[in-house]
This record gives sequence, structure tokens and C-alpha cells, in this order.
Amino acid sequence: MKVLLIDAYDSFVYMINNYYKKLGCVTKVIRVNEQPLKVYETFKPDLVVLGPGPGTPKSKGYIRILEKLPDNQPIFGICLGHQAIGEFFGFKLSRLSEPCHGKYSTIVNDGLGVFENISSEISVVRYHSLIIKEPDDASEKLIISAKLKAEGIIMGVRHRFRPIEGVQFHPESIGTEKGLDIIKNSLRLARRKYE
Repeated sequence: MKVLLIDAYDSFVYMINNYYKKLGCVTKVIRVNEQPLKVYETFKPDLVVLGPGPGTPKSKGYIRILEKLPDNQPIFGICLGHQAIGEFFGFKLSRLSEPCHGKYSTIVNDGLGVFENISSEISVVRYHSLIIKEPDDASEKLIISAKLKAEGIIMGVRHRFRPIEGVQFHPESIGTEKGLDIIKNSLRLARRKYE
């Protein structure tokens, strides 16, 4: 399976890359400002991963990338990539009162998609200052797949019809329970493309 990882200037992308390689994938890492759409056309990935990074989805060009990718392209967003998916499909971007950097949190998830065969409550590690919030009129396109157990902040979303998911936390972090399994489950998005 071929995985294209888009790097928004965050060294965590190389840990993510190592996980996909460990799972037997052929990977390519491309910086967000190095024409990832051209690389996409030649590499023809089964899965696109929108990686973490500083800034906002718009400032890093993630919204433009989502606009240009085919509707049936499997996409997995991590942290900033998750925020981009949320914002692109109508969720609101909001700033936390104080940033979370290396914060351990418990999330509850629905056991589907990237959370398949994962306990309904797991400990994850978070590095972010932005979050997405559900729009006032409930989203017709995204399902909330995970939230913080205590505060209810959205930690995961899944598209209702397209092979797209995102997680706010960092599955590649050694402190995230079942992180490798979550990344392995993201490869199932590529299989959904053909269903």
C-alpha cells in the first residue's frame, strides 16, 4: 500500500512515517509547500495522511489540498490534519484557553473506523492549541468518533460517506495507547475507496 504523508513542518511526521513503513507500506513524505498535489499525481497513493504541524489548516494550505483531492481519495488527518478535515466540512475552528503540549488525556471513542478493535476508553497524548467544534446545525457530513472523557472536546471525526477520518491526538506518540493499531486501522480507509 502506498501512503503519501504531507508534512506541515512537524518532526512528528517522521515517526508517523516509520509506523507506516513498519506496517509494510511504501511511503513518501512531502512538505506542504513543495507542491504535494503534483507529487500526489505521480505517486498515486492509496492513502493521503495530512500530518501535524503549527499554524492553521488554511495557513498551511491543507484546505486547498482537500479541495483538489478526488472525492474517493482516502485521507487520514492527524492533529492539524484533523482540524483541516473538520474545518473543510463545516466545523468551527477554536483556540484552547491554554495550549496542550505532551498532555495525557483519556478519550472515549465509538469503536469504528480507526478505532475498530480498540478499547472504548484509551489514554492519548495531545499537542495542540486549536480544536474543532461542531457547527450549530449538526453536520451532515462528519460523525464525531471520539471525545475527551472529561471535557467533551472533539478528538476524532469520520466522514459519513467518504473514506476520510481525523484524530486530534498523536497516535504515533509512545504515550498513546494502541497508537500503532490506530495507524494500522487507517489503512482500512484505502480499502473503503473501492467499496
